[in-house]
Amino acid sequence: MTTPNPQPLIVIIPGGFHRPAHYTSIITPLQSQGYTVLSVPLVVCGDAEISPDATPADDVKALHNQLLPLLDQGNEAILVAHSYGSMVATAAIQNQTKADRSLRGLAGGIVGIVSIAGFAFPVRGKSISGGEEEMGPLPYQVLKDGLLSLTEAAKPLFYSDLSPDAADAAFASICKFQSHKSLNYFPQFLESEITVPKLYVLCERDQTIPPAFQEVMVQVGKFDKVARVQAGHSPFLSVPGEVVDVIVGFGNEVVRR
Repeated sequence: MTTPNPQPLIVIIPGGFHRPAHYTSIITPLQSQGYTVLSVPLVVCGDAEISPDATPADDVKALHNQLLPLLDQGNEAILVAHSYGSMVATAAIQNQTKADRSLRGLAGGIVGIVSIAGFAFPVRGKSISGGEEEMGPLPYQVLKDGLLSLTEAAKPLFYSDLSPDAADAAFASICKFQSHKSLNYFPQFLESEITVPKLYVLCERDQTIPPAFQEVMVQVGKFDKVARVQAGHSPFLSVPGEVVDVIVGFGNEVVRR
């Protein structure tokens, strides 16, 4: 039997249009501190052959395919989700906390969650505003055949606090498409129902998701703690050291519980 890692497994769930490679600047330092890091590409995003019917449920399935065998070995995990990835994290954690799995006679489990500029839905089966309306394409998005793509206008919003060269590099490597349905997925399990420790990383200079909106998400999701960073929407690129410190500090607190 494989011996579980005494440190929690860190699971990085990318934001919309982003790839695991975008998070290298926090993945590498975490690994250097002895953490095992898992990051699975989003199913709803890609460069070709993306299904317009793909939803967060498909991302959860892809994540579970790699994560659950590691939990079965007795490992504990902390989910670190960015933006859209928070929707995946919330669905993925249902029935997979350490307490949930123990009741079923299973080893391991998810012991904490970190949401970076993430979302929190107020009502089951409803939109982010608690209604029935669907989200249309945003001003920096183009919708065609059920797939969204980004215009250049997204670059200064996503990477507002990066140098021009760094912003160009990050934007050049984003996915070309994301399914529109992925942003109109009304969850049946809510952030406020998560029973493990929850930390929200609030990006004070975010140009994509306004800080005032993030403050509302903190309240709606009933997060236990808030870490405020003076950064834009992608703090893992602009202030990676701070993000690593937040994750490690949170992980240490969770382990001591």
